[in-house]
Amino acid sequence: MNYVLRNYAKLSHFNYDKNGKDWKVEAGKQQSPISLAKEKAVRSSAPRLTFVNYDKTFGSPLKLTNNGHTITMVIPPGADGSQPALCGCMLESIYKAVQLHFHWGSPHSEGSEHQIEFSRYDAEMHIVHQNCAYGTKKEALCAPDGYVVLGLMLKIAAEPVINPKALNKVCMEASQVKKYDMSSTFKGEFSLRDILAGMERQEFFTYQGSLTTPPCSEVVNWFVFPKPIEISKRYLKHLWNLSDDRGRPLLNNFRELQDLHERNVYYRNQMWPKNTNI
Repeated sequence: MNYVLRNYAKLSHFNYDKNGKDWKVEAGKQQSPISLAKEKAVRSSAPRLTFVNYDKTFGSPLKLTNNGHTITMVIPPGADGSQPALCGCMLESIYKAVQLHFHWGSPHSEGSEHQIEFSRYDAEMHIVHQNCAYGTKKEALCAPDGYVVLGLMLKIAAEPVINPKALNKVCMEASQVKKYDMSSTFKGEFSLRDILAGMERQEFFTYQGSLTTPPCSEVVNWFVFPKPIEISKRYLKHLWNLSDDRGRPLLNNFRELQDLHERNVYYRNQMWPKNTNI
């Protein structure tokens, strides 16, 4: 992991011209993203994920930033000071939510990082959680259990069955940070759960993987949800209008698929009988 810490700052200035093929990272055998298919996964009867404080309204304004390769939003505590977090489902620690960001395609192509049943979705939202056992990002980047990341598929729909109002607001705010290094502060009178409106919590893939941006550290326990959140094109299109740190259009900002190697991918569905485990 010394390579990770020594080169983290230098590797922060990358682009998606070749979707990661030209990134100079020390890739191992637990890289992300990967292709996910139910018939190829191990069925799991693990306990459900527990979403802690996800229903608490944010207690301070939200900040959205264009960092040149995506837009990020720091996740602040709720109004009562409680931080959204995850536990359960065989996790041995509590993981606090620290930020969310997006990966997307273009007006003519899909841009999710993971493939579900051999297909991409229009975009993918990642909610990053840091292990509470580690006090700093530096410590978490050096630990195989440093992070949990939720991967949520976004699908354009003319009329979403469930209107994701909070997610719409975040995407609309992207119009205020079109250029690199721009930030915008806006009222977040909603909760992290509201951003996930339309998500099916009990069905997911899980596997051991990596960050999908340099230095691609293998420190992530992934939970990827196959049922997409529907979103109107009028909101998602704001992501297509962003620029990277060179002033070029920030499009198709997803990493190429990685080899599975010898890893197991587990698939949990609440409707299955308890006949397997992870």
